Amino acid sequence: MTDQDRLAAIVGHAYRNAPHLRAKYQAAAVDPTSWSDDLFERLPFTTKDDLRLAYPEGLLAVDRTEVAVVHESSGTTGEPTPAYFTRGDIDEWLDRMLFNGVGLTERDVVFVKTPYSMLTTAHQMHGAAQRAGATVIPAGNRSELMPYSRALRLLRDYRATVAYCMPVELMLFARRALAAGLDPAEDFPDLRAAVVNGEVLSPAKKRFLENLWSITLYPDYGSTETTTLGGACRAGALHLWSERFRFEVLDPATGSCAPHGTGELVVTSYHRRAMPIVRYRMGDIVTVTDASCPCGSDRPQVRVHGREADRLRVGGRDVFPIDVEDVVYGALHGCEPVFWSGEVDGDHLSLELEATEAGAAQVRERTDGLAAALKDRLGMRSAISVVPPGTRMTLDRQAEQEAMFKPVYLRTCGQGGRTLDYTGTSQEH
Repeated sequence: MTDQDRLAAIVGHAYRNAPHLRAKYQAAAVDPTSWSDDLFERLPFTTKDDLRLAYPEGLLAVDRTEVAVVHESSGTTGEPTPAYFTRGDIDEWLDRMLFNGVGLTERDVVFVKTPYSMLTTAHQMHGAAQRAGATVIPAGNRSELMPYSRALRLLRDYRATVAYCMPVELMLFARRALAAGLDPAEDFPDLRAAVVNGEVLSPAKKRFLENLWSITLYPDYGSTETTTLGGACRAGALHLWSERFRFEVLDPATGSCAPHGTGELVVTSYHRRAMPIVRYRMGDIVTVTDASCPCGSDRPQVRVHGREADRLRVGGRDVFPIDVEDVVYGALHGCEPVFWSGEVDGDHLSLELEATEAGAAQVRERTDGLAAALKDRLGMRSAISVVPPGTRMTLDRQAEQEAMFKPVYLRTCGQGGRTLDYTGTSQEH
């Protein structure tokens, strides 16, 4: 089956069975029942707003009896949106989860430390690990039942070989380990890798965490609506699963799309039945290339810069939080766990670095070099302060009802909303 055949099949399915998409295509005067090779490019995009407007069942394209599971997004960028899956959809996503380079086998013990509640992430890894024959430790989200002291015990005592979590969790685990007199790189000898998602990860932070734990990180990229879209190979490149999706890069200035380049990622699933994903704008700014990879895969490679809403303009250039993060952890490589939080005012960055008590002196020694690197690479003047542990990030959250959000590391001056939000009452037991 050609790509055009697959597109015609999934778009036809969406048009016939998803009320919201049918109305959207009719309003755009596009009739997918009369397919032509140029029709796909004339289809209107699907956005987060469509998911919200169609709530709860306007994008559902199968009978309710065929729905195996309903998930919802985290609501990081607005109201949570639904995601429906048939059993076939689940089988397909589990297959994709095993494409990445971590190479799960029956010898692995997988420590799943992302929310099971409504998001797809934990369920993706849980099911994929079981499919590979591995053992699963379903630790789940932060709560009164799962403080970091317990998470660390599970990680060590059950000899986990692979962790599945957000990158920030690895930093928190390391800080808790050091507080308990443990060396993350030495006292968890069975841990060989971590599959990480939920945050954009800079190359320097990846190296920082790999050095801290003496493991290999395999970033996973996707969303609750799409599930995994790409993952890291053994050579470290982040590949898009192009045999399962059609990927387009949208130039917001011109409205044109191309298979490669820099712009907003647009995704179409060839296989999704319960809730068709057709020309879905991810809201992420990416760079997609077809560069050759040492792993031998011909799948396209992607670099995720961040959300369009996170883009800053500094001295005539675009800057994303990941760019600042890359400079920060490049300058602090080899230090004990460090959390950063910044506020930008024009070309000036007020930067806080939260270090451990034992590591604060080393971090302070690096601040001049960090300031110079921020100026040289990003054109940012900076005022850097090293703050005590617990200022921004505490080891545990005590309120079970408190919502889980992804950390927000960088904000503009006067911007409302959240900053780093892992604060709460620390439980050092």
